[in-house]
Amino acid sequence: METQLLAAIGVAALLLAGGVGFVLADTGNAPAGTAAENATVSVGAEATVERAPDEATVTVVAVGRGDTAAAARDNVSGDADAITSALESEGATVSSSRFSVRPEYDYSRDSRELVGYVAVHTIAAETSDVETVGSLVDAAVDNGAGRVEGITYRLSDETRADARDEALTTATERARGDAATLATSENRSVGDALAIQTSDSGQPVVRAEYAAADAGGQTEISPGPVTVDVSVQVTYELE
Repeated sequence: METQLLAAIGVAALLLAGGVGFVLADTGNAPAGTAAENATVSVGAEATVERAPDEATVTVVAVGRGDTAAAARDNVSGDADAITSALESEGATVSSSRFSVRPEYDYSRDSRELVGYVAVHTIAAETSDVETVGSLVDAAVDNGAGRVEGITYRLSDETRADARDEALTTATERARGDAATLATSENRSVGDALAIQTSDSGQPVVRAEYAAADAGGQTEISPGPVTVDVSVQVTYELE
């Protein structure tokens, strides 16, 4: 006798709306005209949770020029040291993310002419006190930073885990509710969860909008929330 591996239980439907998907299927071998005893319903659902960022990184650049590569390097080192000390005094953890020395040319004539060298020292300051980000920018600029390369906000591991737990709970509740709605349309009820799959996006990073102040001024920072997105795929037994 032929074994039917997958049969419709009256309605086999796939509905996608608002990030929610449904599949209603029979995994048993119910005789024609009877209710399937091993039927399942598979439901996909998503949830998003927002959290205020609790970690930040300020990246600034010190620039030095000279007639030789060594001179450019020496000229940038003083500013880099001053910037590092100022950022550390604000409580940040400071690291040198990049350093380079390159020649500069004048192309205004028919042939290029070497006019000197430029050294670029990129410095990153990390902090868990996001309220001090504006002060970090000001400290760097006041101590010789030629450019603020960027400000990024993110969630700490603990905050992200908490947000993910909340999102998973919401998505799972939504999945069961949708499964119950679909099952009711077939005069069935939802039983135990047989399988659950989850996925979530990588930790998003928010780039802040900011307006750097003149030396001695105060920089204004406007960060946005960080979102944590998860999705679940749950297969329930139908009763």
